[in-house]
Amino acid sequence: MTYFLKDLAAQLATGSLRARALVEECLAAIDRPDGEGRSSFIETYHERARAEADAVDHARQQGWSLPAFAGIPLSVKDLFDESGSVTRSGSKVLNDAAPASSDATVLARLKAAGFIVIGRTNMTEFAFSGLGTNTHYGDPRCPFERDINDRSKGRVAGGSSSGSAVSISDGMAPATIGSDTGGSTRTPAAFCGIVGLKPTTTRMPSQGIFPLSRSFDAAGPMANSVSCCAILDSLMAGGNGDENPPFAVKGLRLALPKGYVFEDLDPHVANSFAAAIDRLSTAGANIVDISLAEIEAMRPSNNTKSIVAAEAYQIHKVRLEAGMGKDYDPFIAFRLQGGKNILASEYIEMVETRKAVWQSVQAAVRGYDALALPTSPILPPALSSLTDTKSKTVESARSLRNTAISNYLDRPTITIPCHTAGSGPVGLSLIGSRQHDRKLLAIAGAVEAIVRG
Repeated sequence: MTYFLKDLAAQLATGSLRARALVEECLAAIDRPDGEGRSSFIETYHERARAEADAVDHARQQGWSLPAFAGIPLSVKDLFDESGSVTRSGSKVLNDAAPASSDATVLARLKAAGFIVIGRTNMTEFAFSGLGTNTHYGDPRCPFERDINDRSKGRVAGGSSSGSAVSISDGMAPATIGSDTGGSTRTPAAFCGIVGLKPTTTRMPSQGIFPLSRSFDAAGPMANSVSCCAILDSLMAGGNGDENPPFAVKGLRLALPKGYVFEDLDPHVANSFAAAIDRLSTAGANIVDISLAEIEAMRPSNNTKSIVAAEAYQIHKVRLEAGMGKDYDPFIAFRLQGGKNILASEYIEMVETRKAVWQSVQAAVRGYDALALPTSPILPPALSSLTDTKSKTVESARSLRNTAISNYLDRPTITIPCHTAGSGPVGLSLIGSRQHDRKLLAIAGAVEAIVRG
């Protein structure tokens, strides 16, 4: 089932759809014996969601005033606090932590808009990988080449918000929220054939969200359309769920940052992206190739020293130095150790360099409405290819190669499916200007109508 928020809100408001029926549809999808519910959700609120849906239906029958999205199920990544629940962040290290005393701010805002939380979704432990696998709670699989009879056969859903993305692609929820530090909403969205948004970091309040890197983390929505993401973005940022009118594609100025982000593309990714760009050009968009020396200087290397690594290690330092590293996923423990020996002077230099790059890139791209590039250079890796820490390290880096640029630049970015139906999932990313998230969503709304296969 493919759900769209405006349609659901209208059907619920007119009574042609009841909240209880919608919740039951989502729960049935979660509970399917041959489905991905067991690996995509860490916890599901069956009876609570039903009770809340019944309350919404009763209120509507009585003619009481309700929020615009009352009765629509929402899945929540396991790093968002919810009052009364333990925030595990996809780990078992935090099993004994005290339940949250209040909801994360962005979650509280969505609940106030009427959304019903249907469950907490699986994720990469502590959000530190682009694959979405989890040794504690299972490996959610993207819809492409999934074998329903053999769970070992399939491809990753992308990380770290893997369960969130699958909850949308498999009709287990109409809306979800994740977080993005290096691509953690956009990579899963691209791998699962849905839309995902990484906002400007400061757009969303971080209160009540378990951090990976406080300088890079950004809470963002995933859903079946740009319209859905625009609604969720508005609500999460404290708005009323409005959308911006879409830009006209004719005259839209798009730049392709040619260089390493276009190198070594999977042939299907390259062809799908090129076809989407051709459709935009035919529709009147002005598309040019540019070269950004600042982005080329970020060409991936084996250097583990980064702002993210330093901040991630600081968050986990006490547990790791107390000998709890053995309780982590070995791959995640290995990644966290990469930030151990970063000097304070090195960290400060990296922060200063990042800010200088922001200014330089802004000057270089001022004449364009957005940058466009493939969300990921590869198709989702097969689970069978991830045999050890080395293979996971390589494939995670490849999965996040293009998405990480937006996090470093702190620019809002959205991924839109651009592959033909039934083929391998490919995302087209649009990178906007810092703090101009709503403009990007308006551009994306217009682009989506052209590029979706």
